[in-house]
Amino acid sequence: MIPVLKQLSPLLSLLPFYQDTKAGGRPSMPRCRNSVATTAEETPHIGNYRLLKTIGKGNFAKVKLARHVLTGKEVTQTHTLLFREVRIMKLLNHPNIVKLFEVIETEKTLYLVMEYASGGEVFDYLVAHGRMKEKEARAKFRQIVSAVQYCHQKCIVHRDLKAENLLLDSDMNIKIADFGFSNEFVMGSKLDTFCGSPPYAAPELFQGKKYDGPEVDVWSLGVILYTLVSGSLPFDGQNLKELRERVLRGKYRIPFYMSTDCENLLKKFLILNPTKRGSLEQIMKDRWMNVGHEEEELKPYIEPMPDYKDPKRTEIMIQMGYSMEEVQDSLVNQKYNEVMATYLLLDYTNHELDEGIIKPRPGNELSKSSAPSPPSKVQRSVSSNQKPRRATDQGEIRVFDWRGGKEFSQRPPGASPSAHNISSSAVTDRTNFSRGVAIRSTFHAGQQRGARDQQGSPGAPVSPSLSHGNSQTRRPGATGIFSKFTSKFVRRNLSFRFLRSGDENKDNSSPVSGTATPPPKDPSTKPRSLRFTWSMKTTSSLDPGEMMREIRKVLESNSCEYELRERYMLLCIFGNPSRDDFVQWEMEVCKLPRLSLNGVRFKRISGTSIAFKNIASKIANELKL
Repeated sequence: MIPVLKQLSPLLSLLPFYQDTKAGGRPSMPRCRNSVATTAEETPHIGNYRLLKTIGKGNFAKVKLARHVLTGKEVTQTHTLLFREVRIMKLLNHPNIVKLFEVIETEKTLYLVMEYASGGEVFDYLVAHGRMKEKEARAKFRQIVSAVQYCHQKCIVHRDLKAENLLLDSDMNIKIADFGFSNEFVMGSKLDTFCGSPPYAAPELFQGKKYDGPEVDVWSLGVILYTLVSGSLPFDGQNLKELRERVLRGKYRIPFYMSTDCENLLKKFLILNPTKRGSLEQIMKDRWMNVGHEEEELKPYIEPMPDYKDPKRTEIMIQMGYSMEEVQDSLVNQKYNEVMATYLLLDYTNHELDEGIIKPRPGNELSKSSAPSPPSKVQRSVSSNQKPRRATDQGEIRVFDWRGGKEFSQRPPGASPSAHNISSSAVTDRTNFSRGVAIRSTFHAGQQRGARDQQGSPGAPVSPSLSHGNSQTRRPGATGIFSKFTSKFVRRNLSFRFLRSGDENKDNSSPVSGTATPPPKDPSTKPRSLRFTWSMKTTSSLDPGEMMREIRKVLESNSCEYELRERYMLLCIFGNPSRDDFVQWEMEVCKLPRLSLNGVRFKRISGTSIAFKNIASKIANELKL
């Protein structure tokens, strides 16, 4: 499995320490056996995870794809501070919730290694493909409801359910992510924190009323169902004031193609009075939820007993160098350390594993640490007497800074063969709202959350009942009217620093304008064979090298800067970093499976959806392939 690492820059360490008083203080965390290090021969590591590449960036954070060197599984890695999220994720074990594998603590940083959902966000899927047919929406929504009901029966409320936090794995199954605003609840003991994304927020949150917990998730689920089936939002507005008014009215349009059963189900979710909203146990029995599933009516998920004595996995770990005692101790005591992570990840690789890939951990010398603190202050490095271990590659790492009060919940983009990377064809035909606009950002009444810089989406669904024009790029209004409310929204201009070769961040290199010097030609080097969303404008029978020359020519004519990341991949930037039109994206020439054609894959790295749409469609239209 390959992990994704999300790492905050040293800038975050300058911020004051933030402690969530409701989180119960700082719990004990497993310590990291390895410092963040790199040698001339190998890529950087954090713990047992080899960092592969940066796949997303924010103001202070990076999201990295990583590989667990012992099992080869891919995971995501994120950097964060809020310990309540860690505690809650340890309680969750559901097939449709992103799984936590390991917690790694250094002096300044906490890394969460989590399951990597390679299919990307449902948000991106809707942008690329439009609304789902009800049969497909039902399959996804059953999984979503099952996962949220499971959380509620464990007295956990998510509070930030939205299309951006619904991920897809390689088999197109739902994985709910980002429990940064989740909390435990007790019925009758009201919560009063106003957090979430405004288009998905329940009316009582706009009114500043206290709430039990589950009812705000139920409202958000209604918005999600509407979005899946219609490809648009039921409530939207050009600014927060307008959005608030629409939500408090509770009026939304029913598309002509929506079935009566689906409409009736929506009415159980989108009820202004929270006490009258349906419970998820009742909703599981709804007619629409079970059409085509009459013999397997949706029921509350029963969590199986954990399997901590799998002889196959235990035998493999002993071959890696772990002892039976430390394996059982880590599992029984739920330590979420490297031992537990390796055991869990072996379950994700099962049939792929054989003795041929079990080998001692390579090397025992670490060069200079790439962590911001001196090596002497970092956790114990790999020593010469450490047991030989095998390596794995899958998961996501959430990263937290001890002294910084921000969490940056970025997502790994779809890196699987599934077709969720957005081509210019999908971009040109969709109306978008920008996820970078503050009105669509997740917020929290007790903290300001860093600007999210998620990857891969050129846009998002827009409500059919509204005509926004260019409202996507406007700053939210109503600041003076709802100061308490809107002060939680902070729109930040993205700033990106490209490092020259030799700088500490080896994964970045300086951008270039004009021609780029390709790596030495290797006749065996061919474009990747990859499934992705493509159009006739971005496919060609030309030689890949000729296609790359044409791409560079068009980029130069549009004043775009670029750098050659791989033989057939360019990292491109356009616009001024201090303005809304700044965007960063990848262009890659790929071989289309089962076709004698090559295609150009577009994938957004940073910047707003509308900015990406504009430049990507312009470049695609000018390519002469």
